[in-house]
Amino acid sequence: MLSGKSTIGKRLAKLLNYTFIDTDKEIENQYKLSVSDIFKKYGEETFRLLERKYLLSLEEQDNIVVSTGGGLVCFNDNMQWVKSNGVSVYLKLEAAAIISRHKMSKRPRPLLQGKSDEELLEFVTKTLKEREEFYNQADFCFDALSLKAEEIIKIIS
Repeated sequence: MLSGKSTIGKRLAKLLNYTFIDTDKEIENQYKLSVSDIFKKYGEETFRLLERKYLLSLEEQDNIVVSTGGGLVCFNDNMQWVKSNGVSVYLKLEAAAIISRHKMSKRPRPLLQGKSDEELLEFVTKTLKEREEFYNQADFCFDALSLKAEEIIKIIS
């Protein structure tokens, strides 16, 4: 979340002449609801099933760069699917950097909304710890704060 997946993904896709796909945006377009509204109306479990369905729909596509929501790889064996069907990249950020970016972001993040600074830090730290086992399975892991987008793209491509 807020690690630069879309920014780096778009640049990488352009460099490779691939199609860029943001799973959250595609789900929003498909269901005519924002991710926040899907969470509010139907809950996280339903959203995770929609993510899985969309992810599996990508199997027949070639020459794509996919930016997933931060939780996608942590559910429904999605990380195994990603690794079997492509190259995975983890853009690592510490909790404080995620919170800082969240405060400057114009896009609402359903899991971060309505929390005090203390609650945000506790939630983000806990979530990163829970997801770390999945994220660390990525083919490439980068410190997203210390490396520039161009450096990451050069290594991946």
